[in-house]
Amino acid sequence: MVTTGSNDEVRSGGCLCGKIRFTVTGPVSDPHVCKCEHCAKRSGAPFQWWVGFPMAGLKWIGEGGEPTWYDTYPGKTIRGFCGECGSHIGARDYGDDAAIGILATALDHYSTDLALAPTNLNRVAEAAPWLAECDNRPAATG
Repeated sequence: MVTTGSNDEVRSGGCLCGKIRFTVTGPVSDPHVCKCEHCAKRSGAPFQWWVGFPMAGLKWIGEGGEPTWYDTYPGKTIRGFCGECGSHIGARDYGDDAAIGILATALDHYSTDLALAPTNLNRVAEAAPWLAECDNRPAATG
């Protein structure tokens, strides 16, 4: 099912092992791909796909409760992950109690929810230089 992401839509998600589960309700904000060094190191990939939601619409519903929070930018940003399976879930900025960033791939239906489609590429200057050329390279043969 493809959804368009209405403001009152309830989305669910969680980690790989299922101990951390959540729902978010409210408008999607700033769906983007971030290529910063922190996102690359934490994810093991050259970028991560983030989507913002109102904190007021977030509920932790799994048996694991909230994720384990790690202070990636001390005094600025904390990132949440499952302490059991290691899946990355989201991020919160200090002083911003109104919003949370959720990794789009932590949502259950990220591939069919059109409201989650990235609208910008964040920190492009920090991206691996080969990333922009991936679509143009011939497939490797083995």
